Amino acid sequence: MNAITRKIIMIVIFLLIFNTTVYAGINPSREEIEAMIDEVAIKRGIPAILLKGIARVESVYKHFNSDGSPKICGTSIGLMQINNVYGGYDNHRLKHDILYNIEAGADVLLNKWSMSSYNQVSSVGNMDPNILENWYFALWAYNGWAESNNPVSPYSKKYTYQQLIYDVIEKEYGKKIHNIDFSYLPRESKPSRSLKVPTPDNSSSGNIILYEKGDYVKTDGIRRAYYLRDAPAGNYVYQLGVAQLGTITEGPILKNGYYWYKVCIDDTKEGWIERNWLLRTGDTQYGRYIYEDISFHWARKIIMDMYGKGIVNKAELYNPDKPVTFEEFCILLSNTLNYIEDVNQQSKMQTENNILFYDFSNVHFWALNYVKDIYDRGLLKDIHPLEKLNRKKAAMLIEDILVSSDKYTEVDIKLIFSDMDNLTEEEISAVKTAYVNRIVSGKHIKAFCPDEYLTRAEAAVIMSNIIKKYVR
Repeated sequence: MNAITRKIIMIVIFLLIFNTTVYAGINPSREEIEAMIDEVAIKRGIPAILLKGIARVESVYKHFNSDGSPKICGTSIGLMQINNVYGGYDNHRLKHDILYNIEAGADVLLNKWSMSSYNQVSSVGNMDPNILENWYFALWAYNGWAESNNPVSPYSKKYTYQQLIYDVIEKEYGKKIHNIDFSYLPRESKPSRSLKVPTPDNSSSGNIILYEKGDYVKTDGIRRAYYLRDAPAGNYVYQLGVAQLGTITEGPILKNGYYWYKVCIDDTKEGWIERNWLLRTGDTQYGRYIYEDISFHWARKIIMDMYGKGIVNKAELYNPDKPVTFEEFCILLSNTLNYIEDVNQQSKMQTENNILFYDFSNVHFWALNYVKDIYDRGLLKDIHPLEKLNRKKAAMLIEDILVSSDKYTEVDIKLIFSDMDNLTEEEISAVKTAYVNRIVSGKHIKAFCPDEYLTRAEAAVIMSNIIKKYVR
């Protein structure tokens, strides 16, 4: 075998290996897929449960076949079964980038929603996208605006596309979406474009997160261009690129099926744009969010306030819903108490507890000084530094720095929270003390959830409440 032949064989082998590597794919777990859908849905202002229902019906949450090739059915591609015959999306990314495929699915659904909003297909109620029932015709159109999806037509499928999605959502997510009144639908054809069907009396929230005046935002999405208008649903006045920064000055206003915000760009351009193409990056009070994962979180402003006070440290991610560990909580508590003492110019907040010597050898070096500080203050009765901290133990850690008052002696915490029966008297006392001092609250209605892990966001809230109570 001469050198040229060997070289050709090596090139062929390389190409075979390269193609196998590029095109082979392993499906993430359903939990991972659902998390990706949540991420896209939150950004795009779409009810996440609808996108999940579509993914379940279209591909059973599978993007790749068992041999690693992309799941393709006719002209439909991947997890969301995107039909790209008109070339609106990147075909390679549709096949090999699951997150991009989900983004494309969200874009397709928003296009169908737009058709419903602007009377290209039928519509429901006032077309508030935050009402699940209002998406009926948009879901119908996702599968094709065909008579076969008309539930009262003699030519209807046994299960219409939108009904399959409703059934999946009810069975697998426990959420009932009520059907529109089918008496409005024609029996022999598709409904007319001008048909407006009332929203069912029983309706459900889509849990879309809205923005506020003063929020910093940037344009974001799968599209290459975005447009400012002279009024909500008005005429185009400016074209914007991707990642264009701006500040919300008015809104939201619901019109033509969208929540609109007035955005100021560089103090030179101003106009209205749909919520769906804006990604919150900060606000005028706390500036740009330094953590990438708090833009849509309920505790984002508290977390940023704690960052500004030096209670939490700078990092790429805050992981607000991740359980906090004992030593992480000690770091936050130590920073909080030192902050209060500095602001008030007071002596060290300390208890008279006589605590036995504690072996610090299993504490991470970066947490050691903070844990020792909490120990020196007499607060560290028991610690397992690497373990996750539950809500009742968090209350016990802070109980001794809180004020007890005869004013609350008659308060029966068991009447406020119905899940305290299995706690010790010491644990009940700690929860009561933290509650009456307004440091902690219930997790759900009449439930403290004492054994649930405390999240990092909840820990930040506790520190914020301690500061509010003691800073003079």
